[in-house]
Amino acid sequence: MKHNRSAEIAAPLEGYDYNWTNTPVRWTGAALGAEVSLVLDAPRLVAEAALQHAVATLQQMEQMFNLYSDDSLLGQLNATGHLANPPAPFLDLCDHVTRVHVATGGLFDPTIQPLWRSLSDGDNPSPARASIGWKHVEVSTREIRLKPGQKISFNGIGQGFATDLVTEALRTLGIRQALIQIGELAVIGGPFDLRLAPPGGYRTRKITLKDSAICVSRPRAHLVGNTSHILHPQGLPFGENWAMVLCRSTSASLADACATAFTMMTRAQIEKARDHIPELDHITLIAEGGETVELGRPTAVD
Repeated sequence: MKHNRSAEIAAPLEGYDYNWTNTPVRWTGAALGAEVSLVLDAPRLVAEAALQHAVATLQQMEQMFNLYSDDSLLGQLNATGHLANPPAPFLDLCDHVTRVHVATGGLFDPTIQPLWRSLSDGDNPSPARASIGWKHVEVSTREIRLKPGQKISFNGIGQGFATDLVTEALRTLGIRQALIQIGELAVIGGPFDLRLAPPGGYRTRKITLKDSAICVSRPRAHLVGNTSHILHPQGLPFGENWAMVLCRSTSASLADACATAFTMMTRAQIEKARDHIPELDHITLIAEGGETVELGRPTAVD
């Protein structure tokens, strides 16, 4: 699982190409450890009202899922081990986690948080490893309960989930053309042509988005000690040396979680997982040596 990847997506994605009908209305800020950029193509009064609603949605996401706030619902869950009467978005996010956890054979696992903390602090990781296991988290409409020693982080999916909720809120208010970047990138309308700049100076690739989202993971972008910030739940070596994994989907939540987990998996494992998540319409896997695997409709190379 990964942590604080706010700079990760801004670096490889650059050079938006678009034609606006109206003068675009923009908003920038921060949420869930990411820089936020919203660009709306709509009459000014409509766009400004929609932005107010989008910002309120982001504030709700912070109140629920901010890992570093003791007052957030996630902070309360980690502090006490249980959360009574979780709100619907919290349950929806847990459903997404369970789906990707199963599809990836358990490699996507938010209960990795104690291990990340122990490695970050230079402590013995063995006790933290013993607490890992999303299957031990009890989720119901009445309560979410962790087993003793467990803590969770939604940093591998939370930004994608917030992206989906903001996108849905804007669509509901009549926005038909927009760019939404909350660590991950989604578009309403389109098509928009984007440029992906792989690490290592390899040739840029053009990605087209239309009413969809794109999420990128780079395992070596940030290190915890000498290891990747994306941690294998069982402490095993990664299946391949992927320098970058890109997932495109109609769901930013699923694309975010899958991009995280796929960095640890072989091509065969990824193809098997993809069979269980049909919303993923394109995956790009770039190895450390620059070799590229395209699963789905291929991307153009500049």
